[in-house]
Amino acid sequence: MTPSPSKSELLETIHRSWNELNEIIASLSAEQLIQSGAMDDWSLKDIMAHITAWEWLAMDRIHAAQTGEPLKYPAIKGDSFVDAFNAEVYENNQAAPLPKVMEAFHKTHAEFIEQIEVLDAERLPQPLPFDWAGNLTFQVLIFSNTHWHYVEHIEAVEKWLDTLA
Repeated sequence: MTPSPSKSELLETIHRSWNELNEIIASLSAEQLIQSGAMDDWSLKDIMAHITAWEWLAMDRIHAAQTGEPLKYPAIKGDSFVDAFNAEVYENNQAAPLPKVMEAFHKTHAEFIEQIEVLDAERLPQPLPFDWAGNLTFQVLIFSNTHWHYVEHIEAVEKWLDTLA
């Protein structure tokens, strides 16, 4: 079993993939950012709103785990929850203007990074203290909603951009 990365390594990995995603976004026009097809029917605007929502969900999990306060988002209990959550985020953001989605995307990410930076490094390998979480650790929760999530969407967007070239 490979050792868990340190908090600084975790943050460095997140920053690297975040920057890669943002380089793609910055290289496109506003029209391209709202064009569907970047991932199935989603536009890059939709992907940004989607990532923002999942970062909020992760921040909620960490906050509740540290404070004992109730979760604002329901427990994830399988793919049906994920699909329903994604569909709700998509529908809720269809009318949102691109600048508003981009502002939330960057602001939420900055808040999430701040939350990770102040998180006690000893908590990273610990499981979340929720009955439904099983062995889900703070580190896996963070990576799932940052680096791994960004990479998933970067790969899809790069394939889409190749079709446009």
